[in-house]
Amino acid sequence: MKKYNKKLQEQILIVDDLPENVRLLSSLLSEQGYGVSSATDGKMALAIVKQKCPDLILLDIMIPQIDGYQICRYLKSEAETKHIPIIFLSGLDSELDKIEAFKVGGVDYITKPFFVEEVVFRVKAQLASIHQQQKFQQMLEEQIAERKIAEQELHKSRALLTGVLDSSLDGVAAFEAIRDRQGEIVDFRWLIANPVAAMTVGGTIETLKGKRLFVENSQGHLFDGLFELFVQVVETCTVLEQEYYYNSSSLKTWFQIVAVKLGDGLAITFRDISDRKQIETTLKNANQRLTYEANIDSLTQIANRRRFDEYIAQEWSRCDREQKYLSLLLCDVDYFKAYNDTYGHQTGDSCLYEVAQGIERSVRRPADVAFRYGGEEFAVILPHTDGEGAIKVAEEVQKQIQELNLIHVASQINDIITLSVGVSSIIPNAQTSPHNLISAADSALYDAKVKGRNRIIYRSVELG
Repeated sequence: MKKYNKKLQEQILIVDDLPENVRLLSSLLSEQGYGVSSATDGKMALAIVKQKCPDLILLDIMIPQIDGYQICRYLKSEAETKHIPIIFLSGLDSELDKIEAFKVGGVDYITKPFFVEEVVFRVKAQLASIHQQQKFQQMLEEQIAERKIAEQELHKSRALLTGVLDSSLDGVAAFEAIRDRQGEIVDFRWLIANPVAAMTVGGTIETLKGKRLFVENSQGHLFDGLFELFVQVVETCTVLEQEYYYNSSSLKTWFQIVAVKLGDGLAITFRDISDRKQIETTLKNANQRLTYEANIDSLTQIANRRRFDEYIAQEWSRCDREQKYLSLLLCDVDYFKAYNDTYGHQTGDSCLYEVAQGIERSVRRPADVAFRYGGEEFAVILPHTDGEGAIKVAEEVQKQIQELNLIHVASQINDIITLSVGVSSIIPNAQTSPHNLISAADSALYDAKVKGRNRIIYRSVELG
């Protein structure tokens, strides 16, 4: 089996026909320690991939000779290149363009103009995810190989098993079935146990022999259902592979157990897998953290624009299936540029954080989610909410922000921070898309700002 080894320098291919983009990204990624190659057209990109097989590709869509969709589709169809993650980096920002990018095999989509910090973060996140998957895959393959070896050993004769008991680092034991007059198994009796097995259950090889496994187990070591599983092994000749938590006063740990039929009984081996369980937990937590960081705006600590795009598409599909209303609020901090100019960017960042938290406090149902939409703009997606309900939420949002009492001497309409809010609502259908809802809410927000700010404007979605 091929061992996993992390490269000293990961290779990234940038495919873009704009030299300034290539220069910017090349410089940025090189500073981060990556090896960088670049191509300005599709044929050149494929040639470089064939020659170098990069670890990740940043791919524009509109490039000469072969477009980004075709390149991605081709690379995903080839065994040698289908594993390469492709992040689309494009000026096309329609929902259909993004959907097509994911359909052909892209793992992420960044809209131009891009934030360089965002590009670096997404590149790092993708490469970190790949490394974790490779490590975990190697670990699983090793475990499978170990289980096969254990199973082969268990099929050897009882005499051979007895001969190797004392030298085994795993717990090894054999049990005989105890049957009632009707022939039903009612318990199991210890036949043999190696030192590891005896020590695990708090006995010795001599004291365990002949002892009943379940009836005389007074310390509650064995997990629920183990007796039924052992009976199944004996009666059906199936192989049992089970992980369980062993809990006694002297030992609390995870074991992996393998049991096979042996005569009218069974033989088992078990090993401590606490370290592996800890690795699995660490990997799970790391993946959860990566997912969290990829979906949360670092400044405001609410969901970011990437999560907004995912969530509105998800809820659009759900409300379309259920024929329920989907509403959207777009909020803009009034005269925020003047606020920044007056108080400075650090205070401005603090203001955005407070506003974001205030908006999030206004959103009470689990499915209602607040997002940082961009700059000083925020969004709230409200599934199963009609226009009237959405306006009530918008009023609560404005109330929460007013109660923050964030002083704004540069505002032309108030002496504290205020919000303009655009609201729209629709029951999704085949003639509309999330873009229509966003466009309507954006238009309503524009009207709110034109008509004096610090107000809520509702606009219906225009069909067609």
